[in-house]
Amino acid sequence: QADAMASPRSVGGTRLDFWSVCAKVFMLMFVAEMGDRTQIAMIVLCTRHNPYFVCFGSIAGFFVVTALAVVCGEFLAGKVSERLVTLVGGGLFLLFALFTLLQAAGVIHSDL
Repeated sequence: QADAMASPRSVGGTRLDFWSVCAKVFMLMFVAEMGDRTQIAMIVLCTRHNPYFVCFGSIAGFFVVTALAVVCGEFLAGKVSERLVTLVGGGLFLLFALFTLLQAAGVIHSDL
């Protein structure tokens, strides 16, 4: 386990060390979460509750969600191809976009 953190992994012929992976993940998450509903929810919660408590709670929640994603990703890495993950993710994205469009058009109604 300790060797896995110390030794760089090779992905697509490119060696990735700890800091380059951290920088890439940080930038991806920073850009993806900017202006997201979660960020708006945290802003609203900070107007009603202690900002330090809100910050701690959001960090703890995000840590658990991220840890689950990493564990699932590590488990699936050897069992499912990256292409299949991309296709399923893209398909779900399109399905959710269609659902949102139909809701906005008033074709379907949801109490979610």
